[in-house]
Amino acid sequence: MTIKQQPIVILVEPQLGENIGMCARAMLNCGLEELRLVNPRDGWPSAVARQTAADADRVIDGVTVFSSLEEALEDCHRVFATTARDRSITVPLLNAEPAALEMKSLIEADQRVGILFGPEASGLTNDDLVRADTLIRFPTNPEFSSLNLAQCVLLLGWEWRRAAESQRSPFEGEAASDKAALFGFVGRLERSLDERGFFLSEEQKPSALRTLRGIFSKAQPTERELNFLHGALTALIKERDEE
Repeated sequence: MTIKQQPIVILVEPQLGENIGMCARAMLNCGLEELRLVNPRDGWPSAVARQTAADADRVIDGVTVFSSLEEALEDCHRVFATTARDRSITVPLLNAEPAALEMKSLIEADQRVGILFGPEASGLTNDDLVRADTLIRFPTNPEFSSLNLAQCVLLLGWEWRRAAESQRSPFEGEAASDKAALFGFVGRLERSLDERGFFLSEEQKPSALRTLRGIFSKAQPTERELNFLHGALTALIKERDEE
């Protein structure tokens, strides 16, 4: 498959250049080439990342850096996120194999797929995870489940390569909107709710926002559905303003 027919690996706030380089090497082992970084702690470019990439220069040379996760996801239609922890978030959860098969089906339908990996020390936060449509868990030893960053990328990359070579019917149905359109609507809804005193307190607001974002991420609305929701919100705002 060409680079446009592959999932995008997105490292959120990676801490060490060595780990970025090892991830790049693991990616190229599995035929993956598009790597995005969100706020790498030690900056970019990184000589040590190139060194530990062990000749995976095409991945290192193509790295793009973003200042926020939202910006890194704007052109994605579906987002998967890796996590090893139990979370109080109602986002669908899959093991790596079925997740990779779903990615293949989506990509065959010309949808852009991103895969999130969290910082080495702590993993993805709840605020990161509600940006995802599906969570991925690796079925490791429950008594010792911790994986390092490059291991996670390699395991999922391997499952992707197996899925890419399998035979499966392409995704059917109307495609989900890209994340830029989804974030735009959710941001507009959040501002409207805030202006009208929906959030009971500043302390309660972050939790309420995570719930709201999770609802719309899980729904995976199409562009047509988002246009409908924008129209409904406009009508509600107009009616309230005219009272």
